[in-house]
Amino acid sequence: MDSPAASWTERARRVPRLEGVPLAAWTTLRIGGPAAEFYQPRRPEDLAALLDHLEERELPWRMLGGGANVLAPDGGVRGAVIQTEGLRGVFREGERGLRAWAGASLPGLVHSAAGLGLAGLEPLAGVPGQLGGALAMNAGSAEWGIWSVVREAVLWDPEAAGPGPERIRAVGPEEIGPRYRDGRLGRAVVLEVLLELQPSTPARVRAAVRERIARKNASQPVSLATAGCAFRNPPGDSAGRLLEAAGLKGRRRGRAVFSGLHANFVVNEGGATAAEVRALLEEAREEVEGRFGIRLRPELVIWPEPLPE
Repeated sequence: MDSPAASWTERARRVPRLEGVPLAAWTTLRIGGPAAEFYQPRRPEDLAALLDHLEERELPWRMLGGGANVLAPDGGVRGAVIQTEGLRGVFREGERGLRAWAGASLPGLVHSAAGLGLAGLEPLAGVPGQLGGALAMNAGSAEWGIWSVVREAVLWDPEAAGPGPERIRAVGPEEIGPRYRDGRLGRAVVLEVLLELQPSTPARVRAAVRERIARKNASQPVSLATAGCAFRNPPGDSAGRLLEAAGLKGRRRGRAVFSGLHANFVVNEGGATAAEVRALLEEAREEVEGRFGIRLRPELVIWPEPLPE
């Protein structure tokens, strides 16, 4: 019989490795060059074993969920990209719980909860992306974050004892201490999540979901190639308001343009590059800071290097 360590290594090696996969196909902005190595694990334990294996190889890696808030570089990524499309499992647990794997889509989770008459995920109605990324950035609204409905998150933690299954640990929100647009996970990776929701009725939850989606459709360019909000809201204000007041609506660099519907959304009109988006974001930050003395912080996750704070 193989030792547990050998079995763990073999599990990692069973995850198929692809090479040269264009990241533009996996991001909602439709921008990004090829990934040197590209993986799509199918079970949470396979994801954990793969991460261990990449750490042992000393190969840089990045997680990519639904690609809804990522700007990938034009030249691609030298290391590994792990995409969680295959980790879509969602399971009922008790009267109030939904246990879901990291790759569960947010629209799918909202739909599942509504069908079961479980309330609490309505603020995510119309939000693209996947559950793991949502916890990493504490997705939600200015007043609400997804960690508020998390009972337990199971993480792969490179700082824990290991390598191997010892690196997997369960945590609660009180241990993590999430903040606005920051799940405070560091290098830890979400494997699965237990959500605790409130009993309601399918009709009531679906009505609330429809209302939120209608508001979102009326105010955001949801049908276009965007990556969600470009900047975080500063305390007591709205990034969209500041950008519009600074005259940024419709401002463009090449094929990248700030939406005329909502100034905090960058749209790829077709063929935009990461360099054009970065230049547009930097220009917008300079103008807002020059006019209002407020330095906007990016919400968009920019590879390989973020904009300076």
